[in-house]
Amino acid sequence: MNIKAKFKQYGLKSSCSRSLKFLLRRIGIDYESYYLMVNRIDIDEINRKMEKFDFSDVEELSLSDFEKGDPNDFTASKFELIKSRFESGKYWAFGIIKNDMLVYSCWINTAELQFPTRFFKRFPFRADEGLLQDAYCHPDYRGKKYHSKMNLYRLFKLYELKKKKAIVIVLNDNIPAFKSQLKSGFIVENKITFLKILNRIFLFD
Repeated sequence: MNIKAKFKQYGLKSSCSRSLKFLLRRIGIDYESYYLMVNRIDIDEINRKMEKFDFSDVEELSLSDFEKGDPNDFTASKFELIKSRFESGKYWAFGIIKNDMLVYSCWINTAELQFPTRFFKRFPFRADEGLLQDAYCHPDYRGKKYHSKMNLYRLFKLYELKKKKAIVIVLNDNIPAFKSQLKSGFIVENKITFLKILNRIFLFD
């Protein structure tokens, strides 16, 4: 993600925080805080909110659909991760394709609760839980309320999978994503901070 896109996504204050954390990582200190947010799925409420959106352009994605994404974001290593998710049978991807370009993609995961990969922290789910993760929007299509729309769509899909509780992990600097999750009915259950110094990882909540 280039500097202009970062400022557009995070705003001035949070972008400065992201830049400082980037510099700390260069000297071996990795520090991040996340909100763990939950939504106890109320299908009547979800259906009511979904009436405000047009879902005719939403589709379930396959591996080949990700080839239509921006190559700067969907790198070779990212494709390997995407491929492994499809092969697991516990991940589903949904998105929006415009003019043969993948402009929005997102996932639901019923395998395990995952924090960003560099912290190597994963926790098992209960049978009635699922995770919303890896929402990506092309910079040219931000501001179109795709996050809110696709949050609701994924909650509906989790309901179809007999899940009662949705979980999402939001970087505390990502204020737009945080506000979007609140509008979708999520509440903050916990705030978790990771500190990684060289190869030692500390977890605070």
